[in-house]
Amino acid sequence: MTDTPTRPERPSLRSLPLASALRLSRPSDTWFKPALSVVAASAVPHLTLVAIGRPDLVMYTMAGSLCALYGHGLPYARRAGAVAGVVLGMTASLAVALVTASLTGSTAVLIAVGALLAAAQKVLCDATRIGPPGHVIFTFVSSAALFAPQRPEQIPGHLALTLGAGAFAWLVALAPALVRREGPER
Repeated sequence: MTDTPTRPERPSLRSLPLASALRLSRPSDTWFKPALSVVAASAVPHLTLVAIGRPDLVMYTMAGSLCALYGHGLPYARRAGAVAGVVLGMTASLAVALVTASLTGSTAVLIAVGALLAAAQKVLCDATRIGPPGHVIFTFVSSAALFAPQRPEQIPGHLALTLGAGAFAWLVALAPALVRREGPER
């Protein structure tokens, strides 16, 4: 018999069931394609704005350039329609946000419109099955635009910048078809 006290054994700790959900999985093999597409789609419009001394307008061209994130897993024919729809949806969301920002300064109204826009964007992205990143980019852009100072006479020009950058993003999204005609259809 020893005089040293013995410690009672502790029960072993089980891992939390959430651990597997929080563990980062391996990214897809094509994770870089949407990212590089946005870099390419934003370079020309943004550098053009910087060259003419108007970097203050980059927010509006970025809205169009971010449309290059979508459609990378689709065959080229479907990608063309999907990205065109994304560009039109982004422009419409931005239009609602800019008009609201120009008409009211009420934070409560801006938040309410932002919530309604986010809900509509979520429903439409789910209904069209646009895929990742889904409504997140639409919501991010339109929420930021809601709180940007705006005058009604500026809105058409800002939307034209978004459409122009969106058209360039459409070209970037379809550019791989020039090299690999079968593309994602293989």
